[in-house]
Amino acid sequence: MKRRAVVVVLVMSTLLCIAGETGRAQERMFSVFLKGNLTTTGRLFPNPGAADPLARAQSYGFADFFGYGFEVQYHIAGTNLSVGASADVIRSTQSRTIVAGAQRFVPAQDGFRIVPVELTGYFRIPITEGSFGVFMGGGVGVYFGERQYSLAGLEAPLVSSRAGYGIHVLGGVQYRFTDRLSLSTELKFRDAHFESTNAFTQLQVRYGDTMVNLPQKPFLSSIHTDGMVVQLGAAFSL
Repeated sequence: MKRRAVVVVLVMSTLLCIAGETGRAQERMFSVFLKGNLTTTGRLFPNPGAADPLARAQSYGFADFFGYGFEVQYHIAGTNLSVGASADVIRSTQSRTIVAGAQRFVPAQDGFRIVPVELTGYFRIPITEGSFGVFMGGGVGVYFGERQYSLAGLEAPLVSSRAGYGIHVLGGVQYRFTDRLSLSTELKFRDAHFESTNAFTQLQVRYGDTMVNLPQKPFLSSIHTDGMVVQLGAAFSL
């Protein structure tokens, strides 16, 4: 992560220098984006505080899950620079079975909800003219979320959560239909992560003719969505 942070700082510093020499007037000062996104991979670590390294490394994988969000961008007049503030909602769940006794299995639903809140600096690369544009950027983010877990139909509510912090880099293209309406697509790389503590509110639950014992203490989990993010958005400029 330190190496990525150094790269982002160097890239943004270079872009600021270039923008100072190559200004480009923006038609509108603000743009509001509505976005849909696909994250390629994520992992849930059910024992991040375990003393045993093998237990700490145990994880469940998630693949190709969707989200949605919005962003407000401010275009700095006379430059190719913009600054954006965004928020997304991303969810993923999967079903599996838990061994509850000799040849007895009960269903479990496991997943998470994560809300990345990010501040991004954008640079429009001055290699195209007219309606088509190419951009790159990077920034910082705060990642809120919760694990969503149920066993034998009984949910384990959230007790507490700890937000994660990180950086991201991206690149994309934009096509402007009019001076107010445009579409954009981008690829983003980030490690959005957080910790969640959940607990069942009772000691047992009946599933058919099986009595399932539930964890008696709150349990900590760590979630990382560290895959590539493919994003498509529509913007209205003000």
